[in-house]
Amino acid sequence: MSHHFDSAADRADGRLNPCDLYAFSATAGSSALIVTVNPDAGRSSPTTFRPDALYEFVVASDGGTSEDLALRVTFTEPDAHGRQQVRVLRADGPDARHGTGGTLLGEGATGAVFPLAGGGLAWAGLAADPFSGDGIAIGRFLQGLTEGRYAPEAFTDAPSNTFAGRDVTAIALQLTDAALGGTRIALWARISLHGDGPQRQVSRIGQAMLRPLFYNPPETEADLDALNAAAPATDRDAHGARVRRIAATAARLAGLPDPDAHAERVAAAFLPDVLAYRPGQPAAFHPGDGNGRTLGDNAFDVAVAVLAGSTLGNASAPRHATPAFPYLSAPQPAYLPPLLDYFQPPQAADR
Repeated sequence: MSHHFDSAADRADGRLNPCDLYAFSATAGSSALIVTVNPDAGRSSPTTFRPDALYEFVVASDGGTSEDLALRVTFTEPDAHGRQQVRVLRADGPDARHGTGGTLLGEGATGAVFPLAGGGLAWAGLAADPFSGDGIAIGRFLQGLTEGRYAPEAFTDAPSNTFAGRDVTAIALQLTDAALGGTRIALWARISLHGDGPQRQVSRIGQAMLRPLFYNPPETEADLDALNAAAPATDRDAHGARVRRIAATAARLAGLPDPDAHAERVAAAFLPDVLAYRPGQPAAFHPGDGNGRTLGDNAFDVAVAVLAGSTLGNASAPRHATPAFPYLSAPQPAYLPPLLDYFQPPQAADR
């Protein structure tokens, strides 16, 4: 839900769907960067990565929206056992903005930790989805806003985690703080396709919960595609009006004293769609004034509270990081219906 199956392209191929982005302090003097893809892997999505895709962690070392560092991860075709070879490259300066090249940092295979130049580590593979959120509750709450009703009762005292028992694939890097290039950086992840034609960005993620709070397919498919294909520098101009409108509606229905001012604060918190991070400082997710995001942060409740102006959500606690890199919990599949069924537009579900 943070970015799970939010567009037609994501529903068509989970390998192109970045679900969540994390950045937090790891061992002394180093940071972990993690992006999850393939929502409900093994059930609604593959358990492998797309060989013609480029997966990137992108950094603006001055905290802005102009990237000057890209950490690029590519995969080969899976072998008979589903294993893929992995390469991690680094591109700096203008080369970080586009392209597929860079300096090789390391290479290995999925499912195994391998070293990176400069004392780093890398891993890619299948893991339990660390995100926690109540998809039914947020759907009812947002439907209420659309109908002119304020429905905080949608969030109950017995929260449901839509993502319990579901897996994702993930890419995890551990780098020295100095390698990130700044003391306050802006971070996002993006996925592009290349090979048969010109390189084309198909998705990206920075903030948790931006898309499920402010975009509700199928009516917003075109806007979502534009958001996912663009760069963060255009976010406030292109998407600020939508975020302000929904936030002002929530504020008026909740009886907040100055809905327009609240709407401006919400737009400034969520846009541009980047994750602000100060390497070496304790991480805690909060749109607008947080620092990175840990695996144990309750991004669902925090983001809903920013939109509503008060705490409403009561999501079950996310999984905390495990002690050793890559810090993710092992896959924990359960017998559940495909998550994709919940995200299909009504006309698709009826066919």
